[in-house]
Amino acid sequence: MSRLRALPAPRRLSTAEQIEAVFAHPALYELAQVIPRPPVGRPPANPAYVVLAYGVLARLFRSGIRVQAELAHPTTWRLVHDTVARAAARLPESLVPRLPGDRPATFEAFRNARDRYLTAPDLAAELRQRFITGAVRQAHDLGLLDPNGPGSLSHPDRSRTIYGDGTVVRPLYRPPAARRKTDPRTGETRVVYLDAAGDPIDAPTRRFDPDVAEYHGHTGSVTGQNFVALYVRGDAPQQRVVLAVDRVPRPGQEADTAVELIKQVHAVAGGGIQAVAYDGAFQGPQIEEIMTRTGLIVINKVAAAPQSSEQKQRSGGAKVPRWFPLGVWEHDTDAGACGHTLAAVNGAVSEIGLDEAGEPVVLVRLDRLQVKRSRRATGLYHFNVAYRVPCPAGAFTAWITPHGEAGDADHRRAGHVRVVAEGEPEFTKLYGLRNDAESWNSMFKRSLLVDRAMSLGGARQLVDVLCFALLHNATTAHQATLSRKNRPGLTRTAY
Repeated sequence: MSRLRALPAPRRLSTAEQIEAVFAHPALYELAQVIPRPPVGRPPANPAYVVLAYGVLARLFRSGIRVQAELAHPTTWRLVHDTVARAAARLPESLVPRLPGDRPATFEAFRNARDRYLTAPDLAAELRQRFITGAVRQAHDLGLLDPNGPGSLSHPDRSRTIYGDGTVVRPLYRPPAARRKTDPRTGETRVVYLDAAGDPIDAPTRRFDPDVAEYHGHTGSVTGQNFVALYVRGDAPQQRVVLAVDRVPRPGQEADTAVELIKQVHAVAGGGIQAVAYDGAFQGPQIEEIMTRTGLIVINKVAAAPQSSEQKQRSGGAKVPRWFPLGVWEHDTDAGACGHTLAAVNGAVSEIGLDEAGEPVVLVRLDRLQVKRSRRATGLYHFNVAYRVPCPAGAFTAWITPHGEAGDADHRRAGHVRVVAEGEPEFTKLYGLRNDAESWNSMFKRSLLVDRAMSLGGARQLVDVLCFALLHNATTAHQATLSRKNRPGLTRTAY
């Protein structure tokens, strides 16, 4: 009798293997094509992909200067040459126009390219867009985001669910004393810097990061820069793919930034995505935007109902369910019309009634049967969900939409009704992916020194985040290559 054995987890890659993974990754060469060649002056010692790889390796070694020392070693530089030569043999010639030069790349060359090109708004946007295209292709290579893959709108599959989260990175320098001042006439808010005595001054007297802001979350306030990333992953270890990254321009805009990223990824992956999981930053307006613009199901929890101090004391600190009335559904029976009052309770559609004290209570949580999605003439998607309503006179099906009426400007219905609600098996399976986003955030911060940013300014720090995402995807691709060698036919490659 044969016995099933668990597959061993992939081993950790050595430093040399990670360097090899970076220079073997097709996305490195695709992104580097965006970097222009200097119009004047001496030709650069190395191609643009080497300069971009320098930034990627800075996240591996946690220091730009350390990368210069590592690449200066003849053995390491020979490894880079050999890896690029093998990549050039299988990639289109246009991606690898020439091999690295005789002299290793330097920190000064990377810093010059970063400050002149990689942080330029248009070029940076093109870099991130090409990153999305390459990441979706890599996901397809792993069997993820497959339009013909498993799952449906009624039962979304993990392999076709993207998820994301934001993380705040503390600045390189301690923020100066300042306060925000709002012009009563224009409503414009500006930052006023203060001296040691608390008096306004034109500018701080020491170095500082002008792009930092104070963000508030469930753990309190933190000053820094907020970055958002989206992911997809397979069920096996080392199968997470970073799909997109971006910087939140100011506090309160993480959700809107994530929505725009989701739209960009959906524009590339299309029908390969069925659902998106995110935390409570997504409220009614964001959920409605995602459902109607992309046709994706949003997996997240309904925000807890606000409580006064007296209510908290009565409830003992327990969360109070959030109720949203949906109306009365009637069906015909032998005895005449029979009505059932429905409401969304913590996102789940339920039948409700009144107890002896006249307080609303949940009689039964309805079973979800089917999810339908149509596309209207406006190009917007519209969802309808079928629920089985039990009744002594005979059960019937009620079709309920998560979208609000025309007068629902705040999209309250979308914020209270979930297509896949907490408590369903699909919710547990898909919402748990969010924990994996926290893992990536932790990994990125471990690539920094003393948990602080390694660059000054939001644009430069976004380059660091993008480079770390490239490093992560490169090592994921390398692990997939090793798996293919051990288990032929497991995955496929685009090149």
